[in-house]
Amino acid sequence: MTQELQVLPVSLPAAPADRSLRCTAIRQETPEVKTFTFEPEAGEHFGWLPGQYLTFSLDTPHGQLARCYTISSIPRDGLEITVKALPGGPASRWLHDSLAPGTVLEAHGPLGGFTPPALAGGLPGTAPGYLFLAAGSGITPLVSITRALLDAGAPVDAVLLYSAHGPAEVIFHRELRSIPEASGIRVETILSTGSIPTLGTPRAPGRLDAELLLELVPDVRGREVYACGPPQYLEAVRGMLAAAGCDASALTVESFDIADHAPAAASLAPSPPDAAAGTQVFSVEFVRSGRTIDCAADGFILDAALAAGIPVPSSCTLGMCGTCKTTLLGGTVEMNHAGGIRPREIAAGKILICCSTPTGDLVIDA
Repeated sequence: MTQELQVLPVSLPAAPADRSLRCTAIRQETPEVKTFTFEPEAGEHFGWLPGQYLTFSLDTPHGQLARCYTISSIPRDGLEITVKALPGGPASRWLHDSLAPGTVLEAHGPLGGFTPPALAGGLPGTAPGYLFLAAGSGITPLVSITRALLDAGAPVDAVLLYSAHGPAEVIFHRELRSIPEASGIRVETILSTGSIPTLGTPRAPGRLDAELLLELVPDVRGREVYACGPPQYLEAVRGMLAAAGCDASALTVESFDIADHAPAAASLAPSPPDAAAGTQVFSVEFVRSGRTIDCAADGFILDAALAAGIPVPSSCTLGMCGTCKTTLLGGTVEMNHAGGIRPREIAAGKILICCSTPTGDLVIDA
């Protein structure tokens, strides 16, 4: 099924930047999930695209921790993040137990490319319908996208399949069940235990599989698919879509597989292994830090910088979050990222130093 799309009117995203954000309100969503509302401390307005996220620096009893949290709101409604408290997780538990209205947090962003083209200023034309797949707190970027589609007021063809353990763990329950049928957005919950008669089609408890996927979305092969959840869920989604005959290029995923654990008691800066005999070593000049260090040809620039005590921003270290993005002023690198940087940023000379190795002497704007 296809539809004629107009370019939808969304706020233009701000360039990623360091921001001081004051918490203004806290809302309980489920027993283990809270939504935190913020406003910029300096009073400036900044926009973001639905599905983008911020990387927060949190001063906790376990030390300073960096965590990526999706912006669950749209700009018109103010800035919100929605966080599940993980058992033993020092960052999420600190947010739940210690963050209070009036507290100011430091954040970097907005970041991320988990946004349908029609909501990112894509060209108008014919586009397939959407299939949104979420598990647990993976609903947060998809509820932002859903809110943006509803706010735009244009008719859409979208199905949201939301997997959760039980009824009490369905985040945004009231909001999801209030989505009008006329919007073209249909929500179905897949629960491991129990059911929610007021949200989606009542069914026996179970998990989403290829058979249920085709039952709920018979035209899945013609849709753009956006999925967010734990890595094992996303791996299962890939298998379901392949079994349904979907092209792998139709799937866009988001997963912050960054364990919420405390830093090691020693130093946060790793000590990279010595370069193997015969391995070439290059110099890396950090212009703003005023430091020049050595980095082996098979070593990541971030590891070398942290080992040398250079305080560069970083979070996931997987080429995913974009926190360590910086400008390469001279030299070349090999970069193997996981979606944390866009093609146009690479064309403009940006790199992610956590997943880049030098192929020559470098000069970096950091």
